[in-house]
Amino acid sequence: MTEEVKEPVQPIDPKDLSKARVYDVDVDEVLRYELEHADEIAAEEGKKFELTGSTTEEQQELAAATRGAASATAAVAKTEQGAERESIITKISKMNVGARVKLAMLGNKEERGVLIRDASKVVSSAVLASPKLTDQEVELIAAMKNVQESVLRDIQRNRKFMKNYNVVKNLINNPRCPLDLSLNMVKLLMVNDLKGLSMNKNVPETLKKIALKNFKEKSGPQK
Repeated sequence: MTEEVKEPVQPIDPKDLSKARVYDVDVDEVLRYELEHADEIAAEEGKKFELTGSTTEEQQELAAATRGAASATAAVAKTEQGAERESIITKISKMNVGARVKLAMLGNKEERGVLIRDASKVVSSAVLASPKLTDQEVELIAAMKNVQESVLRDIQRNRKFMKNYNVVKNLINNPRCPLDLSLNMVKLLMVNDLKGLSMNKNVPETLKKIALKNFKEKSGPQK
């Protein structure tokens, strides 16, 4: 009896988003997001990757990637083993919106850190919908000054995120946070944080005055 020869199983590149594979998270979350935002993804499909609040170095890297010369610039970094690898920004710059949405939900922390700054709202929102996103990441995002206002609004609308006091505190102290959101969150701050907010030189004067008023009310009369 002839033994059946089986074809060797080819390993799947975990970074190749074009091939189906088993993830360590619930892929249903990704499919649900794609269905709910199908019109937005389709409308922005041809939109190239742009970084909100990009630095000069990041702009140069994106320009190099666009020219196809990224390998000769900072787009090539050295790993600890000394091997060359393509930078996160350069890799993402080659993706369309649909691929960036998938990466936003299924990628790693470093990739999410870049994609949360994507000028495409459907991509940055996908980061916040990622089943892999941690509480610590949300805290950091809430304090970021180089994200779109829509990102901060999405965080404020999410009840799960807002149960984390550090998220609330970081949002309200973020100069990027819209004033209407900040004013609604003042009452959530603890006494010491109200005092700190009232002295924060980076937030609007209106917010500082409201924080000082709330601080005096909560701290009570001086004895």
